[in-house]
Amino acid sequence: MSVDSSVAMRGVQQRSGVGDRTAEVPTIASLAGVVASLALTLLALLDLRRGFLFAQYAPRSAYYAFNPWQAVMLAAGIAGLIASHRALRRLEARTVAMPRSVKALTFIVFALLVADLFAYRGVPAARSIAAGRINVDWLGAFGVTDWWRPFAQATSYLLNVWHATMIGVLMSGLVLTILPRYLEPYFVRPGFTGSLVGALFALPQPFCSCCSSVMAPSFVRRGASTNFLLSFVVGAPMLNVTTLFLAVALLPAPFALVRIVAGMVVTVLVTYVVARAADRWDAPNPAAGEAAARAGGWRRIGAFYERLFDVEGIVGGGVDTPSDLIARWLRASGRIALILVPTLWGWSVVAAVAFQALPSAFGNNLPSVVAAAVGGTLFMISTWSEIPMALRLIQSGWSGPAAALLVVLPAVSLPCIVVLGGALQRFRMVALLAAAVMVVGIVAGAIFLLSS
Repeated sequence: MSVDSSVAMRGVQQRSGVGDRTAEVPTIASLAGVVASLALTLLALLDLRRGFLFAQYAPRSAYYAFNPWQAVMLAAGIAGLIASHRALRRLEARTVAMPRSVKALTFIVFALLVADLFAYRGVPAARSIAAGRINVDWLGAFGVTDWWRPFAQATSYLLNVWHATMIGVLMSGLVLTILPRYLEPYFVRPGFTGSLVGALFALPQPFCSCCSSVMAPSFVRRGASTNFLLSFVVGAPMLNVTTLFLAVALLPAPFALVRIVAGMVVTVLVTYVVARAADRWDAPNPAAGEAAARAGGWRRIGAFYERLFDVEGIVGGGVDTPSDLIARWLRASGRIALILVPTLWGWSVVAAVAFQALPSAFGNNLPSVVAAAVGGTLFMISTWSEIPMALRLIQSGWSGPAAALLVVLPAVSLPCIVVLGGALQRFRMVALLAAAVMVVGIVAGAIFLLSS
């Protein structure tokens, strides 16, 4: 047999799945190394947050508990992750394709992140307030007063939720990178099923309404239904699991309950009704909408967010190997963290300033509930920032406005309304959604007024 014939035969064998399988065992070992290294890294960070592995911790605060062994664990986990990833890249060049390994690694990593989040188990509200993590009156002892106070409050809150933020970013990066590959057939489902799928897809994604709204045109271009679209845009800030964990951990039980129940009502039922009405009016037109959005006053903001959260750009040419999955996942998570962490801190500052600027007439009454519902619907705030703002109102005895803000602050905002309406050219749909959110917020606040 000639040399050319031998080369051709090897090519046929490789394309047909018959080739050099000697690297399969090392590849599986490298995949196991990735999983073990990631698990060790997450365990070290979890212990830094909670402090349960070792008998002694040098510094122990309301925000973290440090033991030198955590640094060793963290270094070993990161080094193992880097080494395993490099080994995978070398082995994949000469290993028969293992498409199932990408899917298996995806769901193993996702399971590790979910397990870490559940192990996080936020501290109950009473302990949080007693430790000064939310009620920041202790700041006065350090001379933090007047205009410094909002910055200190925002920093205190970010230190309080750093672990949940990290897990939320990693989960969201994984979801955007790979899960659409397996869930895309469900994006097109209309009706109530589409609303449910949108809510489920939003669960791991801790985006504010502005971020989720600029992702919508990308999903529409891929055939997403109106039901899925609205449910995802509202559900990402309302129902992401990290928000629900923080609500249960930091809010008094009745307010945590209204946050969760109202989140489900707005994300699934309200968006279903709005989508059904909107589909009778018109159909989405992302091509015309993008041109209109580019001409609008929010062009620069919308373009920046759309580039940052461009689903198609993150996924790129597709994830074909485990090493591609790891690289794209971490890159996507980094892009999300670059915008989520600064906006979370920045809008926590704005929320603290807004609380200090409340007029003296503001109180636990129906006009204040209506004002909170209307203003909160239009006010932009980063995901999770509604929790410390509502806590301040609760501590001041303003239960009605607090309940209303827990509903309306995360769901939509004026930038979200402008970006989403302009991108899809469906302003009536977005206006109806905003009005419905206001109504639900007023109802939630009125319930607390009647029960007080």
